[in-house]
Amino acid sequence: MTDATPLDREESPRCGEESSVITRGELDSSIVSACCETLIPWLNEEATVLVEDGKLVCPYGDCGAADDIAELDVATRTNELTISAPGHISASLGDSTFESDGFECQRCTRRVSLPDGYELTHS
Repeated sequence: MTDATPLDREESPRCGEESSVITRGELDSSIVSACCETLIPWLNEEATVLVEDGKLVCPYGDCGAADDIAELDVATRTNELTISAPGHISASLGDSTFESDGFECQRCTRRVSLPDGYELTHS
């Protein structure tokens, strides 16, 4: 089931029908045609983050939040379980593997991309 919010009307790239478009209520909030749920590429492009006065700034004019950009990631963890007391199970924080899933402005929750010439390092 898709938690969808109706938007404007666009031509579907798959079937050519002019249909309303919806935003799927999933992590990436993909914008798709309502008729056949085809991704509409020109509505899903990520704007590039601006760099102003040494701060990352949301590129969307109605937001413009500074230092509010976050990396989204997907984690896979292996946590061993043990019984630590009667009726209590403990999970140890074991090995983790993280994969980047993109970037977004935390204030307006829209997806963004990092500017060219910058390298992301994790600390």
